Amino acid sequence: MEKISAFTEVENLKSNKVLVNSDKSCCDSNTTITFQGENNILVVEDGVRLHSSKINFNANNSIIYLSSNKHIYYLNVSVFNDSAVYFGKDNYFNGALNISVSEYQNVIIGADCLFSFGIWIRTADPHVLYDAQTKERINKSKGVFLGDHVWIGQNVYLLKGTCVGSGAVVGAASVVSGKKLASNCCYGGNPAKLLKENVFFSHNCVNGWLPNDTKKSQIMDSDDFIYGKSGEIFDFAVVDAKLKKIKTAAEKKEYLEKVSASIKSKNRFYIEKPPVKKKSFFSRLFG
Repeated sequence: MEKISAFTEVENLKSNKVLVNSDKSCCDSNTTITFQGENNILVVEDGVRLHSSKINFNANNSIIYLSSNKHIYYLNVSVFNDSAVYFGKDNYFNGALNISVSEYQNVIIGADCLFSFGIWIRTADPHVLYDAQTKERINKSKGVFLGDHVWIGQNVYLLKGTCVGSGAVVGAASVVSGKKLASNCCYGGNPAKLLKENVFFSHNCVNGWLPNDTKKSQIMDSDDFIYGKSGEIFDFAVVDAKLKKIKTAAEKKEYLEKVSASIKSKNRFYIEKPPVKKKSFFSRLFG
């Protein structure tokens, strides 16, 4: 096992790597980075600040990529074999974001997202579930993917196979599993359901507002956080499939850097709302 609690200690690592400029990024004394396996890589871009975080590599050949951030990272991340966890730029964390990545899956998070506290992202169930008649496994592990400018509320669970489009909102205490959530839509509940379409949110926080602040907030005449079909749209499934074919953490790093540099479109992670299925005559008649 290898363990560090400061970026100045990275030279002590023998079987794993932390790629960081310790003059331009930092972590506090409550942060620990632990490697149980080998050939893992933690990428820390310039401008990263890690506070009260736990980053655990529990097996081999995985990568965690932390992009530059004007906010502080609060993370509790655990990865096993052959996995990737990627954070885009300038995500906000109101408490530790919990991520567990198992069975060679991936978690990709875009830029400019808001995370409340008590949130869990999981790519797998801890144990295997089978159909009693067919004897086939029915709970296959899958990755989790979030677009840009996504707002995840308090105590939300984002489980295997979840894909959240840019501009979406997931309300407090929601559970999302195996669903595609459309851009600029609000979801909530257990299981999460569509609550409202055609919404967007700003970064303004109302906690300390006075009446005049509330009055000024009633209209926001901006299209900055409204996403659509125009420009280059990138499919998370393509990234996921490519990462699963790559065997080493070093190669995963190169691929993630290329993806990050190549897709600059505002609408890169747009997800369209599925069309409403029309009911047949008999369904309308008899419900």
